[in-house]
Amino acid sequence: MNKENQPTPDSPQPTLEVAGEVLPNNGPLEKEIDLNSIFPDAEADLNALFPDMEMKLLLKKINKDKKDLHALKDRFLLENEAGDDAEDQEV
Repeated sequence: MNKENQPTPDSPQPTLEVAGEVLPNNGPLEKEIDLNSIFPDAEADLNALFPDMEMKLLLKKINKDKKDLHALKDRFLLENEAGDDAEDQEV
């Protein structure tokens, strides 16, 4: 058998660098990214358009960040409205 291709138990996990961040490359987990389920409104087959795993990871991260920003915006708007109501009652 060829031992060159087999990782040793003490060897570090392989990593991917995406958008300046180093992410662990867990092998089979990365293959489960389905861009069509992440972006259901897309008219084209996104998995065929972006077959590169690094691009899939980047698009998935961008989508997550976009959702997080919308959640933060909504929370800040609610906190701001609650703060305005409290100030109106003090006057």
